Amino acid sequence: MDAVTFGVEGRMSVEFTISCDDEQAMQVLGSRLVSTLSPGTVLTLAGELGAGKSFLARAMIHSAGYVGRVKSPTYTLIETYDIEAPTTQCHKIAHMDLYRLADPDELHYLGFDDVLDNYDLVMIEWPVRAGRQLPEVAVSVCIEYGESEQGRVVTVVSKLPLAGLDQEL
Repeated sequence: MDAVTFGVEGRMSVEFTISCDDEQAMQVLGSRLVSTLSPGTVLTLAGELGAGKSFLARAMIHSAGYVGRVKSPTYTLIETYDIEAPTTQCHKIAHMDLYRLADPDELHYLGFDDVLDNYDLVMIEWPVRAGRQLPEVAVSVCIEYGESEQGRVVTVVSKLPLAGLDQEL
């Protein structure tokens, strides 16, 4: 674990960085991450195009017990998953990609508030596009390119306890 800090309202947040050498390590990270989350979690995914945000989200959705095809929300902006036999506390997951959002006010027309109210886990790619519409975020994930072609450096900042997530992959 790299750092423990206190933010607004004295809330403790934990920050650590994990090196993922390949896609398998990213899948393990996704599995560990989703297993630590509780209902009501908003998680953001940041990083350059192609860094692995959707890949990590897909790994989390499958690790939560979803057995179907996980579609990218690149063009639809939102994809939702009701998990029939969940392996985590997250039974209903929403995955949003706001890259193509022209204006944060468009979130209202997408039913953003309903998504926040009705899903156990809401994952948001390109959260900066939400502007002031972005709710309080419990977990922020930033994915950067690593030294190798498949390698990634993942920084996680969380207001939630994430037991075992900072262990080597």
